[in-house]
Formats: sequence, structure tokens, C-alpha cells
Amino acid sequence: MKSIERNAPVAPLTPQPGDGLSKKGQAKAKQRGDLVSFRHLFRYADRTDVLLMAVGTIAAIATGTSQPLRILLFGNVVTTFNPVDGSYDHMLHEVSKISLSFLAMGLAVVTTGFIQVVAWTYTSTRQSERLRLAYITGILKQDIGWFDVNNPQSLATKITESVLLIQDGMGRKVGDYWNCIAMAVAGVSIGFKSGWKLSAVVVAFLPVLVLGLACMMKTTARAVQNAIKVDRSIDPSIHFFIKTVAEEALANIRTVHVFNSIPATSAKYNDALQLAEAAGIKKGLMTGIGGGFTFMMIFTTYAVAISYGAVLVATDNLTQPGCTSDCYDGGKVLTVFFGVIMGAMALGQANPSMEAIVSARAAAFEAYGTIDRPSKIDALTTDGATLSSVEGRIELIEVEFQYPSRPHIPVCKGYSLTIEAGEKVALVGPSGSGKSTIVSLVERFYDPIHGVVRLDGVDLKTLNPRWLRQQIGLVGQEPCLFAASIAVNIGHGKPGATMEEIRDAAKRANALEFIQSFPLGFDTLVGDRGTQLSGGQKQRIAIARAIVKNPAILLLDEATSALDTESERIVQASLDALLNDRKRTTIIIAHRLATIRNADRIVVLCEGKVVEQGSHEHLMQIDQGQYRMLVDAQSRKSPRKASNAVMKLTSSVDDDVPASPTEIPVPVAATTSAPASTPSSPKKKKTANQVPYGRIWTMSQPEVGYLVMGSMGSLITGATFPLWGYLLSSCIVLFFNFKLTADEMKLEGLKWSGYFLILGATYCVGNVAQNYGFSVVSERLTTRLRALGFAAMLRQEVGWYDFPEHSAGALQASLSTDCALIQKMSSDLLKNVLNVVVCLVIGFTIAFYHSWQMTLALMGVFPLMGFASKMRAKSFNPQVKEDENEGDVMAGALLSEAIGSIRTVASFGMEDVIQAHFTKLVAMAGADNRRAALSMGFVFGLSQAMMFFAMAFLFWFGGYLISHRIIVFADMFSVLMSLMMSSFGLGTAAQALGGMGKAKQATANVFAIVDRVPAIECITNDGVKPTLVVGRIEFQNVQFAYPSRPDSLVYKDYNLVIEAGTTVALVGSSGSGKSTAIGLLERFYDPYAGRVLFDGVDIRTLNLTWLREHISLVGQEPVLFVGTIADNIATGKPGSSQDEVEKAAQMANAHDFIQQFPEKYNTQVGDRGIQRIAIARAILRDPEVLLLDEATSALDNESERIVQASLDALLDMKKRTTIVVAHRLTTIQSADLIAVAHDGRIVEQGTHTELLDIPSGLYRTLVARQVDGNANPATTTSEE
Repeated sequence: MKSIERNAPVAPLTPQPGDGLSKKGQAKAKQRGDLVSFRHLFRYADRTDVLLMAVGTIAAIATGTSQPLRILLFGNVVTTFNPVDGSYDHMLHEVSKISLSFLAMGLAVVTTGFIQVVAWTYTSTRQSERLRLAYITGILKQDIGWFDVNNPQSLATKITESVLLIQDGMGRKVGDYWNCIAMAVAGVSIGFKSGWKLSAVVVAFLPVLVLGLACMMKTTARAVQNAIKVDRSIDPSIHFFIKTVAEEALANIRTVHVFNSIPATSAKYNDALQLAEAAGIKKGLMTGIGGGFTFMMIFTTYAVAISYGAVLVATDNLTQPGCTSDCYDGGKVLTVFFGVIMGAMALGQANPSMEAIVSARAAAFEAYGTIDRPSKIDALTTDGATLSSVEGRIELIEVEFQYPSRPHIPVCKGYSLTIEAGEKVALVGPSGSGKSTIVSLVERFYDPIHGVVRLDGVDLKTLNPRWLRQQIGLVGQEPCLFAASIAVNIGHGKPGATMEEIRDAAKRANALEFIQSFPLGFDTLVGDRGTQLSGGQKQRIAIARAIVKNPAILLLDEATSALDTESERIVQASLDALLNDRKRTTIIIAHRLATIRNADRIVVLCEGKVVEQGSHEHLMQIDQGQYRMLVDAQSRKSPRKASNAVMKLTSSVDDDVPASPTEIPVPVAATTSAPASTPSSPKKKKTANQVPYGRIWTMSQPEVGYLVMGSMGSLITGATFPLWGYLLSSCIVLFFNFKLTADEMKLEGLKWSGYFLILGATYCVGNVAQNYGFSVVSERLTTRLRALGFAAMLRQEVGWYDFPEHSAGALQASLSTDCALIQKMSSDLLKNVLNVVVCLVIGFTIAFYHSWQMTLALMGVFPLMGFASKMRAKSFNPQVKEDENEGDVMAGALLSEAIGSIRTVASFGMEDVIQAHFTKLVAMAGADNRRAALSMGFVFGLSQAMMFFAMAFLFWFGGYLISHRIIVFADMFSVLMSLMMSSFGLGTAAQALGGMGKAKQATANVFAIVDRVPAIECITNDGVKPTLVVGRIEFQNVQFAYPSRPDSLVYKDYNLVIEAGTTVALVGSSGSGKSTAIGLLERFYDPYAGRVLFDGVDIRTLNLTWLREHISLVGQEPVLFVGTIADNIATGKPGSSQDEVEKAAQMANAHDFIQQFPEKYNTQVGDRGIQRIAIARAILRDPEVLLLDEATSALDNESERIVQASLDALLDMKKRTTIVVAHRLTTIQSADLIAVAHDGRIVEQGTHTELLDIPSGLYRTLVARQVDGNANPATTTSEE
């Protein structure tokens, strides 16, 4: 970037890093179904990576080829054990040589397997690091309009998942693919070289065998990854719907409790669980059928090969005594058969790797497209002009604009506006008039469609975007802070700011005092999006961030409207400090007209144009002027004189911003304020308590029939493996029985082939019974546990949710993860235990029967063979995931935070900071991956070589026993094959049992929640239900502290009487306990001391459901749930008819806008009309007590007028007790009683007039401050 004079030409854009796809390559990729070419998948590979990939490929081919070579040695050693002349004089020597060959090959395989994994993991890690950095660079350089049409809430997750898919598909999966292909080619080649006739017969069955194996491996993965599609308008995934229902209910638990919606919410959740249960059972059945069919085809292939092999051996060896080396014998049959079968299974095992590579190519198409996308407004470019000095004159000339997400809705229809340097200009107008749009255009978040925006006479398009934004400071209504320390957040305003500058900025922002009150001071973490700070504290941090930036232009977008009186006074004083330290151009956006009356100029916007401008006095003199009408409209909202009416405050962000927000505010989890959790909140102790196995089985008692079915199937499948080995050994022995005639051998071959067919059919039946039976048991158990756990969570008192370990996300994860893991403690445990027990019992029974010496020797290596089988199955299982890398998790969290606050990132030029931090996290993740690669490589190599080592020892020891006439070949081979095949079954079962530790912990977690007795039981028939309800409320000597902050009393001696049918307003500074009164009355919490009375009865003795039926709450940001508008209104009164729902909507002024939707009342809820739907919900309940918590303060003038009319309708229905919580004192002047809280007590109460007559009264002081602040917001002073 270079500094130039005004109007100097802008330098040409430089190419962005990354070669990208050519247009021709992109066209071809689209023709292939949006896949990048295999070569372009590795676009971030350098020469070192090419070398690593070459070495890894060679190692993978060597590792894969070694397995068929093992079969070749296996066939040779079998032949050696059965000399044609029957002499054993030289047998041990020959066997020893072959055993040494096994040992040498095993050592080689350890090396090649290690190199394969390490090389591919290293290169994929290196390439993915570059990809991640290029990806975040490509994201951060995009214009804000791109984020408007790409939902930021899902974008970060999508990016993280895409990168992991690409890394997986360009790394070890490629090595596994070449491993399998080499194994397949070598196996089939060895088979055909050893005996083409038998190979041709076996190969004829390969297509069916490969297809069956591929289907078996895909069935479960497809069912798990894609779920089962259902007709849901919100999302096609059952599991996503379940998660949504649970998370929204748990995140908004207060609303669920307020409307007694626990039964309805539980029923909604249970209905979704039933769909998931059916999908899971179907998945189990399909897995059973797929696996059973595959093994049945394998055994069918065995049967054909054994039968035809017997014919070939009988023909060559029994009828031709002078047979040459080309003749078939038992060893050759074994080599051919196992070689071809291994090749076929290798092709099936290659399928997951191929799918991973294809998935990576698909993910890369989108990722590389984003990286290569040229941004219309590139925040990272160094091109563009900079001005040697900035005066701050802003011009908008004939600007026309519409948001990219709403291209058919014009916002600016010919704006022309000039703001002189140093001038303070206020923008006013109704929602949608384009106030916030001007801010976005000045920040150059967007470029106008037509017209021009200039700074000091220079078109913004010619200026460097980052330099431009460095000259501008933005303070909005909802400032975005980052999950870092206070010092870091302030320092974002000026990269490289010293600690002295940060401290000075905090002091000038009136933030130093509260920062120093924290134990860690400036090192205090603000939490995710600043959740550990109050609204006023966050605003002052944001102002300090702007102060340290020292901008020439200041943009204030409703910077104080969401604050209570005291916080607003302090924050306004901070803004004054920012305005007064130098003359700077200031643009103020406000709905509350009283806050901008002293601006140098007021600009009135309407329907995309500037319609009026001038001073407050000038505009007020325009008869029928827009500004005057706005002032008059606000004046009519207050019972006070029109001259004071402009003090009425209505806070809202201008809603002309895009429908898809690029700045995600912290969601309001409830309609009443909850305490911010503190770092000292007690953590849930993670201890695996004694697992209640009996309790788990009791819950599965209704499925005892399915349990028996699954158990019988497990016994069958477990017995299959040792019987498989025994049959195979018997067939091999048959081929060396030279005492038989040719016809006898052929008949014996047919007999043993028949046994294989029976075994295959039996296994198929057993596998279907096992998978289906245990799927029914496990899925129904999971459904019951989730339903039980969710119901237990819902019935917990609200205070339980105040602790971070009981956040909605954590609880939902427990429901989805912990409940699923408990399957391992029930049906999975029984299934695998039965498999292992029957497999071991039958296998060792056969083994000990034939040779106890050989069996004892095998017992020494049996666990090693089981380990090898487990690791091999894990290597090719697409569902096995490694533990999450901490660096990946932290990088994903940073990405999510940056994208969610992209406007703040762009405004403060934080792209370099984000990139630097992201680079460190990616490097940390890469280092972890590389360390893990060393151990994974060794384990993989060892698992591939373990069978070589086992065979080297076992064949030598078997040769020793045979040569010394201790056993015969038939006994040795029966022991060897029965236990070797048993080890395969044992390895598969051991893999399934691998997560038992997590399952135990999950069981303890779930039952701890289920068994917890809530401190306030909300689902009970106990408690008094008075027949007459008047609505008198009394707080008697109440003392209270939130459970998460037990040492910080909110109420110290709180006394207040609210007579039936009266309207009482609760006022006071932030933290005085206004919303706490609502929480206690709704019985979210119980006081530590004192009582809350409802019609003279302690509410702790009342039935809680009954109590809440007579109370209704309308808050500033009401919560609606996933579902239709009708469903949400009916929440107010379960069982309501459609007529009742529509009548309530009509009274709430909601019916007309609902009728505009095509689906009318069956429309899924959105962002429009939330307040009116919430009021309709309250009207339907028709409560005796109404609680209004800033019910209209977040609305613009027109929306507030409509909603206020709805509230009036609710109040006019009947005389009811009304409690109003308000920050804006002008809204409650007509209340029957105003109660002023301070320091945990009611210090004043009376009517508005009575309280104003109290000399030096707190209420009078609050009113005076608010009047002063509204009359002259630019000159208020801090009295902190």
C-alpha cells in the first residue's frame, strides 16, 4: 500500500495466491458432477509433498503386495508339511527356511506400513495447513454481500467439515487405496500364476463377492452419515430435527416453564425419537442382511473352490503318479483360493477409501471455488489509494442500492447527501428507510449499484478498503467482542497498541474502574461474544476499542438504546469523551428522536430517499413534515406534555439490514435475565460411577423376545469363525490324503463343500437375527433413555441451567452422544460377549481336542492375532474416527467466531490478527497430527506384520512337533486354522468393545441427570390449587442470590405489595433486581429467606403448574419454537381450538399479517411479527397476572405502535394485575405504583408524581438523568 494524493489513480489488482482451476478445468469438473480432478485435489502440494506421496505410494503398494505373498508362503509350507514320499527327514529344515522368510517379510512390512502411514499423514497435514490458510484468506477477503447469501451460522461448520473431508481424502485414505489395489492385483496374479483353471472359477464369483462386500461396508455408513430422510420442512434429517427440538427447548427453558410446555415439548421430542428409532432398526436390519449375504457368498465361493479343487487334485495327483510342478496339490489349491479371495476382498475394502477420495474432490470443488472467487471488495488487498490526510467530508451522490440477499427490494432509490468534515449528522426514519445502509456504504461493506460514495472528494472504490476502515470507528447497539481478554479486545482497535494506550482508552471510556475490579484486571476473559460482561460493560469495552483507534469518522448505530438508565448515562459519558477529544465527522442513527435533537443536522430518510434535512428547530417548523410527524407520533405515546414526549425511548437496530445477518448476536435464551456464569461455577465431576447394569437391562425388558433372537444370532455368528477354520483345515487335509481314490476325493470334496454352503446359510440367518434383534433392543433403549433424560432435564429448576456445564449445547450432546454410547453397555456388550465366548469356547475345544501342545503355543500369539484383526478392521472402517484434535477444535471455534462477527472483523481490520491466530492453531493441530502419525504408523505396520510373525513361529513349532512324531499334520492344521479364524472374530468384537470406558462414563452421566431431584418440582400434582384467583402479590423480607453466584445477594431485604388489578412498575439501575422479581414470581428460583405470596399464600405451597397457568409473560425478545404459527400461539393454552387461536391473533393485531402467508396459520415461524404472536399467546391464556419486561423497547416506531395496541387489547380484556419492568421511565408514568429498587431493597414506592416530590429521591434522580440525557445527549457527564 502506498500513500498518494487525492484523486490519484488506483493501482491494478495483483493476482491472489493459489493457481486455482482453469476455466477449462472448472468446466470439466462440473461435467463430472462438481468434482475437481484428482490432480487438482493436490494443488497445495510442493516438491516435498510430491516426494512424500511417491514414497508413501511405493510403501503402500509394498505393504499391500506382502499379504498375497504371505499366502504364497502359506501354500508352500503346507506342501512342505505333506511330502509326496511321506518322509519327514528334511521337513523341519525346509519349514525353518520358510519361517525365516515369514519373519523377514514381517519386518519389511512393519517398515513399509510405517512409511505408508507417516508419509501420507505428513503430506496431507502439510497440504491441509496450506489449504486452511488459503481458505480463511479466501473467506476473510470476501465482501459482506457474500456473507449475506451464505449463512454465517452454518458457514463455519461447513468449512471445517470440508477441510477435514479434503484432508482425509488426500492423506491416508489414498495410501489405503493403493494398498488395497496392490493387494487385489497381487492376489489375483498369484492365484492365476499358481493355477489358472481354479482361479478362473473363483474369479467368476468375484463380481458378486465384491459387490456384496462393498454393500456391507456402505450400508451402515450411509445410514449413519445421511440418516434416513423424512418429510420435515426444517431439514431432511431426523437427527437434525431431534437436535433442533432439544436444543431450542433447553436454550429457552424459561419459556418452556412459563407456559407449562414440558409435556408438549417432551411429546414433540418423543415423536421425533420414534422416527429415529424406526430408522435405526431399519439400518440394523439392512446391515444384518448385507453382512449375512456377503459371508454367504464368501462361503459359496469356498464351496465351489473346494469342490473343483478336489476334482483338480484328484485328477492330477491320484491318476498321474508322475505329476509335474504344474499339477494341483493341496498347497496350490490353498494358494490359488486364498490369493483370489484376498484380492476380491481387497477390492471391497478399497471402496471406503475411494468414497473418501471422491468426497474430498467434491468438497475441494466448493472450497477451491471460494478460495479462487474474486471479491468485489477485497479487504486483504494492498492495492488502492490512501490519502495523506483525512478531513472527513462524506458525499453520497445519486446512490441506488439493494442488498445481495434481497436483489429485488431497492433500499436506496437515489440518495444524495453531503456530510461536511467534523459535522455531527443524525439519520432518522422508519424501519427500512436505509439508515444502517448508509453506515454500510461508508464502511464500504457494499458498493452502490449506481451512484458514488466519496471521502474527501475521492471515490471509495479507488481507496484501499482496509485503510479506509482504519479511518472509521463504529459503535453499535450490540457490540461484538471476541473470546479473549479485555486487553486483547480493546487492542483490536489499533494493531500493536501498547498496554499504556489500552489502559488510557479504557479510562477515557469509563471502563477502567470495573476492569480493575476483576481479579485478573485487563487479563479477564470476556467469554464467547462477551457473555461474561453486562451490556453496559460490553459497550464501554467497544467504545474503548474505538477510542484507541482514534478515527476521523465515527458511526454510532443506536449505541445506548439497549441499556438501562444508569448504564446509558455512563456509556453516553464515554461516547462524549470520544466525541470531544478531537473534531471528527459523526453519523448517529437513532429511533429515539430525543437523543439526536442537538445534532448539527438531522437527515430524514423515507422510502430510500432523503426527504428532509436541517436542525431540530428547522425541521419542527415544517408543517406536515416527516420529522415533525415522527416527533408527534412519539409524543402521543406518553401521557406527559408533547414537549417532553421526545424523551420516549424505543431501541432497535434498523431493520433495513440483510435478512441473513452477517453479525450474529448472542441469542437471548430466556425472557427474563439470568446471571452470567462465573469462572468459579462448580464443574461437573467426571467420574465413572458404578454402572447399573441391572437397571439398563430392566429398561430393555419389554424387548426380551428380540433379546433372545439377537442372542441366538450372536451364538451362531460367534460359532461360525472357528467352524470355518475347522472346515477349511479339513479340506486342506483332504487334498493331501493320497490313500483316497479319485472318485472318493471328489465325493469328499462335494461333502465338505456342502458343509460350507450350510455354514454360509446359517451365518446369514444368524447375522440377520443378531443385527435385527439387538437393533430393536438398542434403538428402543436409546429412545427410552433420550426421552427419560430429556424429560428429566426439562423438569430441573431454572437455576440448574445457570451453570456452564448445563448449557443447552452440553445437555443436547449428552442426549445424542451419551445415550447412544449406553448401547455399548447393553445390547452391544451382550452381542460381543456372546460372540467372543462362543468363538473362544468352540475354537479352543477344537484346538485342545487335536493338540494341547499346539494350542498352548497358539495361546501365546492368539491375542496378537486378535489385535492385528482389530487394527485391520479399524483401518478400513469408514466410521472409525480418531479423537478430535484440540488444535482443529480451537481453529474451528476461531473460524466460527470470526465469520459470525465478520462486520466487526472488517470494520476494525482484524483480518491479519485472525489469520495469525488461525495459523498458530493450524500449526498446533499439524504438530499433533505429525506426532500421532508416528504411533499410528508403527501400530499399522505392526498390525499388518503380526500374522507374518505368528506364522513364522507357529509353522516352525508345528514342524518341530510333526518331525518328532508328536502330532500329525491334520491335528496341527486343525488347531491353526480354527484359532486363526477365531482371532478374526475376536478382533472384530474387540473393536466393537473398544469404547467401553466412554460408555461407562456416559451411563453415569445420563442416570445422574435422570435421578436428580429438582429443587423446584414443576411436574407434580402436589400443592394447593385455590378456586378463587384475585392476583394480589407480596414480597416479604426476601433475600436471594442466584445459584451460580451464591455469595452475591441480589435481594437483601426486599419488601413489596402489589394489589390485585393494579399496574406496578419496577425501576432501578442495572443489577437492582427488576427481572429477578419476575423470576421469583414465576418460581424459577426460591428465595433463601422470606416469602413470595400469591393471594396471601406462599407460592412454594401452590401447585406450580396451576400458578404458571395464571401468569403470562411478554418480554423484549420473546421466544418462539420450531413449528407453525398456530402451534406457537396455542402454547398459551394447550388444547385450544383453531377459532380460539385466530381470535387471539386478531386481538393481538397479528391476524392480517398471518393471512398474507400462503400457508396462513400453518406457516413455519420466522422473524416477522414475533412480538404480536407472543402477545396472541398471552391473550389466549387470559391470565390474572401479566408480566411485561420491556415488551416494546426493541421495536421501531411503527412496530411499537402496532404492538402497543396489541398490549392495550390484552390489558382491556379484563382487570388484571400487571407488573412492568422498564428502563425508559417515560413508559411507566401512568402506573398505579412505581417501585424503585436499589442495593437489594425497595427504597421508594408511589405514583410518578409522588416520587418526583421526594427531594433527592432516587426516582427523581433517575428521571432527571434521563431527561438531561435525552435533552442533550452529547453533553452529559459521567458521575460514576
